[in-house]
Amino acid sequence: MKLIKRSIVNKLFTMQSPLYIKYPNAETRVIEALFEHPEGILYFELFWEKDPTYSIHTIKGEVMGDGPWKIEQCSLHVLGCNHTHPQLCEMRAFWQQELLQNPDQFKTNDMMKIACEKGAFLPDNYPINDAQY
Repeated sequence: MKLIKRSIVNKLFTMQSPLYIKYPNAETRVIEALFEHPEGILYFELFWEKDPTYSIHTIKGEVMGDGPWKIEQCSLHVLGCNHTHPQLCEMRAFWQQELLQNPDQFKTNDMMKIACEKGAFLPDNYPINDAQY
């Protein structure tokens, strides 16, 4: 596995707050993990393990703004800001509960491997399963 490290320019990639993405057709998706990518961003939806083909996305373009962020015609937002999108918040809460109760169904190591295979940048000292790479 090839790890590409890079210093982060946009604070979007260091945020710990949950995020969602809104597409131009008004479709929204909750983001489990977000990475800087040479072509823009790479993100994994919640429960991506169930169908990786349709749940891992690269969006090409430059990230603009300070929140909400724009990339091409999509926008990224902090989830639950000002009590918006209660259904998305409920979905994320369910995911967190599943993560705690059934951790074996989640593939965090695979996510890191896939992100690296797809060319994602990992910031310096990025923790992967409590190890620094």
